[in-house]
Amino acid sequence: MNAFPGRHFQVGIAEQNLVGVAAGLAAMGKISFASTFANFMSQRACDQVWMSVAYNNHNVKLVGTYAGLSSAVNGGTHISVQDIAIFRSMPNMIVIDPADCIEFEGALCVCARHYGPVYIRIGRGPMAQIFDKGYCFDIGKAVVMDTGTDATLITTGITTLEGIRACKSLKKKGFQVRHIHMPTIKPVDKEIVIKAAKETGIIFTAENHSRIGGLGGAIAETICAEYPVKVYTLGINDCFGETGRLEWLLERFGISGTQIAGTIEKELKII
Repeated sequence: MNAFPGRHFQVGIAEQNLVGVAAGLAAMGKISFASTFANFMSQRACDQVWMSVAYNNHNVKLVGTYAGLSSAVNGGTHISVQDIAIFRSMPNMIVIDPADCIEFEGALCVCARHYGPVYIRIGRGPMAQIFDKGYCFDIGKAVVMDTGTDATLITTGITTLEGIRACKSLKKKGFQVRHIHMPTIKPVDKEIVIKAAKETGIIFTAENHSRIGGLGGAIAETICAEYPVKVYTLGINDCFGETGRLEWLLERFGISGTQIAGTIEKELKII
């Protein structure tokens, strides 16, 4: 904004207009980025995204901030439990949930070069750093964070850091869990998912989103069609968010590192 003030437009608290302006700029040959809270982008501006961006396959990049539980003390109405499901259902739309600041930067650059609609969701900052500066983001490609054959854990966005913590804890107890970070939820990396299903036999997913229609749904759809195994989905369980600190909310909704590890350990002991 400071470097190129003529390229930045503040439209105020008017998300529908925000998307309409972005679509208009794209229609005139510009690469437009539009950013607002994830729940407002997916709900208040849903019709504009559907009709003006996705339907026309316009070159608009939508950035949903304060995604999921990271909205924290802003209240349950501001917690986007459905944005992935909404945008994943739209034709032409790519859906990305970066794990850290390095991947977010890489995703912005890659998406700027990619023609077509993209939705990128990020948690409330400051973002953690997981990857080194040499990391290269690629649309539709997942990343193996840890190896193992007892089970597979697939995470995205801020749950990837929690997944790293969970796998470290499980390793101390003798469980070897393969951890896959899935930054692109649409299109999902089917090859790596099917390979994990064949080699570990059981899959857990954890996401900062409703269990309905998000990462867990995308993985379950892939597994059901390609190589059926048991899939456990962890996330917000068909309810609205609540007000509280992020750490408390992650615990409450079962997607903190401790909760993820506990769920996996419990299920592996039953098998």
